[in-house]
Amino acid sequence: MIKINKNSIFFNITTVFLISILFIGITFYAVIKNSEKRHKNFLKRKYSTIVNTVLFQLHNNHGRVSKDLEEKLANLNIEILNAKEIRQSSLDGMDHVCNILTPMYSMRVFKKDKSYYIFFKNPMFSMILRDNNPTMLNTKYILIALFIIALILFFSYVSIVKKLYPLNILQKKIQNLGKGDLDINIDIDGEDEIATLAKEFKNSIDNLKVLKQSRDIFLRNIMHELKTPITKGRFLTKLPPSAENKDKMEKVFIRLETLINEFATIEELISRQNKIEKKEYFVIDILDNALDLLFEDEENIKIEEFEKNVKIKVNFKLFSIAVKNLLDNGLKYSKDKKVNVIIEKKRILFVNKSDKLKYPVERYFEPFFKSSETNKQSFGLGLYIVHNILTSHNMHLSYDYKEGKSIFAVNFSQ
Repeated sequence: MIKINKNSIFFNITTVFLISILFIGITFYAVIKNSEKRHKNFLKRKYSTIVNTVLFQLHNNHGRVSKDLEEKLANLNIEILNAKEIRQSSLDGMDHVCNILTPMYSMRVFKKDKSYYIFFKNPMFSMILRDNNPTMLNTKYILIALFIIALILFFSYVSIVKKLYPLNILQKKIQNLGKGDLDINIDIDGEDEIATLAKEFKNSIDNLKVLKQSRDIFLRNIMHELKTPITKGRFLTKLPPSAENKDKMEKVFIRLETLINEFATIEELISRQNKIEKKEYFVIDILDNALDLLFEDEENIKIEEFEKNVKIKVNFKLFSIAVKNLLDNGLKYSKDKKVNVIIEKKRILFVNKSDKLKYPVERYFEPFFKSSETNKQSFGLGLYIVHNILTSHNMHLSYDYKEGKSIFAVNFSQ
């Protein structure tokens, strides 16, 4: 048994259309009946006048039909039937139209084919007249109008239901979303409100996917990045207490705190929860901060300022994380464990001696992407994070390989 949802939009629209068609049908039925009534009244007035004229002429001419009477009736397309025609004009096959009863006479009107027959009599005279060109009641145009209106209503109903049908799709997709399914594909064409709603719903799902992905990345980064300081901290706890070891332990906790703040910033960026604020900073100051975040010996990193005092408009904390990841990436895959940083007017270069990337650099912007040359301890997130941070600054990362050296370039405009 099919369960009908009486609160459904489709049920209500169908009900409204059915009621509308019913009321239109009733209205047209009332119009037709009123037209029939008015037509009967018209025939009664018309034929009463004719009968009165005929009886008056018959009375004045002692029951004989004068030429003058015949001419008057002929002008009205009224014919007096002779005896033979009277015999042929039986009531069989005729449709009764109306009756008139007066003190002077009684009259009955019938319809056959395209003529009206008027039977009238009084105590002195009786006669049958035939109206050969009567005013007929024509309901054809009323019925055509009814058909056209019904047709318009039907196609309007089909059009509205067709327009609203995507709501069913959206309802099912939302139900799936409530069950945690984010792999939802919505393909609704058009520019109307429902299509716009579907597009916004799809955008919301995409944002939820990014948000979920950012959470996964956040957790994986924590597990990966916290290993080094935790390992160092555990090692220091086994050493004899000393001022030097205490200082190293304090650095470990500072590193842990820095990492947690860094992950929180990355999570906010990727999930797009807030609009980043930018100010102008010297590139060299950003590099210094990135070196502090790197927690690595600075002797392995060489900085060359080909262009002095270069300033860029960035979010200091986020951009420092991007630079730190590029430095870390350069050291990790360098054959001599060294990275050269070159500051130019419109870009920053990160150069190291390494093998050429096996895939286009864009592949490495994908989260968790690893190639055969990737460090086994890496989660494949470094360049993904760099790419997102640079994209939020309207910058881009490019890659080149020359003379056995990999060159990553952060390209920006002044």
